[in-house]
Amino acid sequence: MLYFRYLLRNRAVRTFTEMTTQNPRQELTFEPMRLDHLQQVLEIENQCFEHPWSKTYFTLSLKRPRSYEYFYVARREHAVVGYIIFNILHEEAHILNIAVPPANQRQGIGKYLLTSALEMITADDGREVFLEVAVSNLPAQYLYRQFGFRICGIRKNYYGRYKDAYVFRKGADTDAT
Repeated sequence: MLYFRYLLRNRAVRTFTEMTTQNPRQELTFEPMRLDHLQQVLEIENQCFEHPWSKTYFTLSLKRPRSYEYFYVARREHAVVGYIIFNILHEEAHILNIAVPPANQRQGIGKYLLTSALEMITADDGREVFLEVAVSNLPAQYLYRQFGFRICGIRKNYYGRYKDAYVFRKGADTDAT
């Protein structure tokens, strides 16, 4: 059973109810990131990334939002279980960061975050979406391919010395397979 509630922009709240065998009813919400989410977001950031973004970056971005930048969290009850950061400028979007802590991975949260963001991007007339992913991050690459993303380039040393990233693109000419 799936249930969605969705509004655009900073008032966006989306609810997702997923039936699972472990928990018969797990409800996730997709909502704008707030300063009171920051501690949980930073914990996830530190768990997921070798070079995490700083508290200062998050704080400044949340205090001085830009019309083209979006910071969203997925919450289960009061716990932040993932987040996504993206921007939309004209017809092009860029997913800058998506993270789900290891304890919450493989539960559809990343897919939920990506679906929600792509729906917002489409509603805002986004026609192309780009993102970078480590060459070594096969689970993330698999997820992005499910959504129709395809490799369009490589960024050498993007994540540090000898840690390349693929550039993935999804456009009007690519379909999910």
